[in-house]
Amino acid sequence: MVAYADTGFIVSLYLPETTSPQAIAVAQRLKEPLPVTPLLILEFRNALNFAVRNKRIDATQRNRIWKTFEADIKDGIFQHAVVSVAAVHQKARELSDRYTPKIGTRSLDLLHIASALTLDAREMLTFDERQKTAAKAEGLKIAP
Repeated sequence: MVAYADTGFIVSLYLPETTSPQAIAVAQRLKEPLPVTPLLILEFRNALNFAVRNKRIDATQRNRIWKTFEADIKDGIFQHAVVSVAAVHQKARELSDRYTPKIGTRSLDLLHIASALTLDAREMLTFDERQKTAAKAEGLKIAP
């Protein structure tokens, strides 16, 4: 496994965001499927529902995007990744002790970094600055 993308990166592939051109450019250079964990799937669905709540999209558009995402999994753009919840949470607690007092990482940031590390990813795809800082300190290459 080469890269792990957080939810913000994935959202940028499906909803128009200021970061969408960068996300698309990075995604096009990838040679392996991006892993999707249960956490990532939940967060992506929730992001779509927030977009409905904020009237960026309607429920019909949300369902269409969701079906496209599911098709992208079937087509091998993404790949379901099984991670040990206990291992990810243990790693996230360790990361919290190292980074939250200094840079204010949030729990979900830590869970994404811990997932990437648990999956032996070498690269973290994120637009979140705190997440970038902590992931880089853990030895992950950062993009975009």
